Amino acid sequence: MEISNQKRSKKIKRAFNFSGIAVVLIGLIFLWLKMDVAVLITAGVFAAYVGISMYANLCYVYFSTNNGKVLIRYYQVISIMKKEYESIEFAHQALVNFRIERTMGFSDLHIAIKTKRGIAEYPSVSLAALSKDEIEKINSALSEIRNNNRKGI
Repeated sequence: MEISNQKRSKKIKRAFNFSGIAVVLIGLIFLWLKMDVAVLITAGVFAAYVGISMYANLCYVYFSTNNGKVLIRYYQVISIMKKEYESIEFAHQALVNFRIERTMGFSDLHIAIKTKRGIAEYPSVSLAALSKDEIEKINSALSEIRNNNRKGI
């Protein structure tokens, strides 16, 4: 099974860029009109907009369970500094547990796997940019893998 939110991520990035440009242009118009208070308010709105967008941690996510491995590739859609793919890959048999945590309208995926040295947890992956249906598909795929692992013990 494969899940990718590439189209949705592009729409999010495009909307963020266009609305950010609009706020900057409004600020420049206020600057040209010498409306200093309006320029400061616009700068504050822009800073809050970028801050909230960074806090939301919207990620492009590619999820695959093919070839006996779970592969998750992701990167932040809205990023100021870093735009590198992060990747999680492990064999189906290594999955010990997972949970999808929902807080304040955002979802995060937490995964624990079995290694030679014990149980290891990967850093959480933000699923905030995925639809509810995509999150449910990931949940059911990982549940099935985990349940198959428990039957095999």
